Amino acid sequence: MYFDAELYNTMDTPWETIIYFLNKTLPKLGWSSDDPEVVMDVGSGPGYLSKNYILPGFPNLKKLIAMDVTPSMIDEAKLQHPHPKIEYVVANIEDRSTINQWMGQITKLISIHCFNWLKDQKTGFQAAYDLLKPGGEAAFLFGLQSPYYDGTIETGNHSKYNSYLKDADFCLPESYHDNYNSSNYKKMLEDIGFKVIHCMDEMKEDILPSDQEFKNIFYSVCPLVKYLPENLKEEFKNDLFQNILKHNGRSKDGLPIHKCRTVEIFVRKEK
Repeated sequence: MYFDAELYNTMDTPWETIIYFLNKTLPKLGWSSDDPEVVMDVGSGPGYLSKNYILPGFPNLKKLIAMDVTPSMIDEAKLQHPHPKIEYVVANIEDRSTINQWMGQITKLISIHCFNWLKDQKTGFQAAYDLLKPGGEAAFLFGLQSPYYDGTIETGNHSKYNSYLKDADFCLPESYHDNYNSSNYKKMLEDIGFKVIHCMDEMKEDILPSDQEFKNIFYSVCPLVKYLPENLKEEFKNDLFQNILKHNGRSKDGLPIHKCRTVEIFVRKEK
């Protein structure tokens, strides 16, 4: 997986759809708690959500384990968003050897725009179930279908770049290939043993503050970049931006829009 943690961390504030999920949707579902919770943030990235949006929901928090598969993201989190109750760790929800130490210990698990990167989402959900204590709850927000994927395919297949990308993993989720909706995830989660409290998908839009931030955010997470020679990377960045933008359009004020069919999930481990 390629992530440019430093570039990704230049995004000043989370998208409005993320803030709404954390500050509006989850509290209505009973997510916040005064209990001494042990919380896990899966795919925590550079840590600004962990520290500024997840941690405040638990005033008597015992510990927040913020994990990410990318070491540079964890390095950035430790540097930019330290907190005495947050433990930043490199771990992979799909690799049980990296998470075994927390099995059955987590009371709240959350993952924001991470599960769309997993090769096997059911494996990830099963691991989340096993990490939770009985009565523990988990919340997920991630994209199903997005112009980002269309733009990545179109840019990567262009003759300027495709000779470098013959063996590249485009990291397209199963939800994109198979056109999943919330019913696919409801069944998957129930088969694992979760009680599904909330599971819905809808098209969401975020207006980004500038073309540069739009370019930076999607370039910073594009898995194709690492395969390209340095002299092509800036051109690729601009082409990727244009190919994503043409599917999204702009706001009435001329700002770039990101559209994404997104699934929201809130589940409980009953036993």
